[in-house]
Amino acid sequence: MKYLLTLFLCLFSVIAQSQERVMLNDLSSLKWQHRIIIVSEPQANERAAQVFEQKAAEIAERDVIWLVITGQAIQTNYAGDLSAGLRDTLLTQYALDDGETILIGKDGGTKVRLNTLDLNALFSAIDAMPMRQSEMRN
Repeated sequence: MKYLLTLFLCLFSVIAQSQERVMLNDLSSLKWQHRIIIVSEPQANERAAQVFEQKAAEIAERDVIWLVITGQAIQTNYAGDLSAGLRDTLLTQYALDDGETILIGKDGGTKVRLNTLDLNALFSAIDAMPMRQSEMRN
């Protein structure tokens, strides 16, 4: 019995250590797991991040990872680490203008592009998606 307990604890330790956070270099590792909202907020006033934090439950329900690009920084609800080059990668890949917001679906495609952050419009777009409709039924 003692041997089995020791073996179990060793295995648990190995598994726990192998669950290290993955550095987020681009959005490909989030594909099919999360929807992504990216906001390019030109001034670091943290308005967008506050809006997201106020709606944390609704965001989690919709499997959303949000990224707010302010100046040289990124604020996010992503639990892992962000690479130093992620900001530039996102701005280049999605050609984001100041104040622009985009919604990326679980399939990795850009679904909505707005000139401002409108969380209600984004939630409506997400809720109209076939995959989300299926999630809500189950």
